[in-house]
Amino acid sequence: MSKRLSLISAFVCCLIWGTTFIAQDTGMDEIGPFIFNGVRFFVGFLALIPFFFAIEKNKFFSEKIKFFRNILVKKRT
Repeated sequence: MSKRLSLISAFVCCLIWGTTFIAQDTGMDEIGPFIFNGVRFFVGFLALIPFFFAIEKNKFFSEKIKFFRNILVKKRT
């Protein structure tokens, strides 16, 4: 990773960390901790789905194709 990209990543991390503290403080006043954490993890899950498909796309689809080929071969025998 280049120095420029690592500095940008560190800046984005600090920005997210600082703004989520304000959101967490405000959110805990309105709703309970379990609902707040549930929503928080769900939003994080939704945010990571595009990265998963961008990075692991080839591996995911190749394993899926192998799985269905194995099912078809078993049905033929």
